[in-house]
Amino acid sequence: MSYAVHHDLSGDPITASSDAARLAWNDMLEALLAHAAATPEHLARALAADPDFALAHAAKGLMLLSLARAELVAPARDCLAKARMATLLRPVTRREAMIVEALALWLDDQPRRAAERLEGILLAHPFDVLALKLSHGLRFMLGDQAEMLATLNRFAPGFGESHPLAGFVHGCHAFALEERGFYAQAERVGRRAVALSPRDAWGRHAVAHVLEMTGRAEEGIAWLGDGRDIAHANNLRFHIFWHLALFRLERGETGEVLRLYDEEIRSEPTDDYRDIANGASLLARLDYAGVDVGERWEELAARAEGRVQDGRLVFADLHYALSLLGAGHGDGAEAIARGLIEDAKAHPSIERRAAARSGAFAAFGLIAFHEGDYDEAARLLGSARNGLIAIGGSHAQRDLFEQAYAESLIRAGEHERAAEILGERLRRRGGSNLFAARRLAQLRGRGAGRLAALAIASTPLAIAH
Repeated sequence: MSYAVHHDLSGDPITASSDAARLAWNDMLEALLAHAAATPEHLARALAADPDFALAHAAKGLMLLSLARAELVAPARDCLAKARMATLLRPVTRREAMIVEALALWLDDQPRRAAERLEGILLAHPFDVLALKLSHGLRFMLGDQAEMLATLNRFAPGFGESHPLAGFVHGCHAFALEERGFYAQAERVGRRAVALSPRDAWGRHAVAHVLEMTGRAEEGIAWLGDGRDIAHANNLRFHIFWHLALFRLERGETGEVLRLYDEEIRSEPTDDYRDIANGASLLARLDYAGVDVGERWEELAARAEGRVQDGRLVFADLHYALSLLGAGHGDGAEAIARGLIEDAKAHPSIERRAAARSGAFAAFGLIAFHEGDYDEAARLLGSARNGLIAIGGSHAQRDLFEQAYAESLIRAGEHERAAEILGERLRRRGGSNLFAARRLAQLRGRGAGRLAALAIASTPLAIAH
């Protein structure tokens, strides 16, 4: 088949066979950055218009791996084979070849090297939104916040307002800033991102993270609104409603939290790990608050049962274990925890070995908690605490493990350590956090000692919840 060198939305050359393939590819790029549900459809259109489009095959493989599902590894390998065959049928640019190489590296259990290969593309093609977005996602999964921000700090400022996808890039920058604690700058960049690209669900989500981490529930509820702005989104919309539920939970509106859970967060009973994580972490928070969640754990556990042996992402494994424990299915959770120990010893991926070490402590800590052995839970969750960033996910998502640690300390009678952890939590959130405030008041009621008294005295506004 003949081909021509076309240019994508960022002006980068792509070796596609037709203008139809180019147009479908451009639609895919915008949809990918917008987290639009239509992204796979646009990619399928590009491949239908040009079955030998190497770049599209490689991009599809990378997207499949990002879903962290064991059964998608073989299809991703098929994408790599098709991409490599396509490069033999027609010349491709060095940029396109590097994206194929990134897929090969990830399939070879070298995700960090895959991210580095994607970022290497940006040195010669600083407006390559595909490489930028894929590396951003990979760094996020690896918990590599420093490199995630370094890449965006370097390349996002070059995207002026005339670039058609500038807003989406600034949304990525906002999230990277937020995860490193640069809250004021993250909020400013994120709000600008959404103003430039109203379909930027990721940028909207980044600002929600800022408002969560700085204890501004009222502003968070106003910012997220009724969800119409994210109606185009894929399952990221479930996660954004999860953020809305956290803001409602912060106000003590547990009935509304359960409504959001049923009608938005788990309105589609998928087994995507991100959707499971939304559900499990919210139900756990409600459990800690003494709310009866009914039979909701059973639905999550039924999905998690099929993922016990997945072993693709420690963040996912821990939320599968949490789901199983919530429904009383301890055997499945223990199988996951034992698998993490084995992976910590011998997995071919350096990154998974590192994540599995802390993940195993956390998994066994959750098991101990559910068995009522709070001393052991506190010991194990405390051991996991400083290394959990390696499992990926955001600070807001990993906060569930911090809450479990604090609960364990309180129930184990380690009140001074609990007060210390809760006091730190309040200070980080500007003195406003219902979870910490209620538990500090509970400790004060028990006469829990000097640290509890000091923490409570220093945060009078928090107690007013």
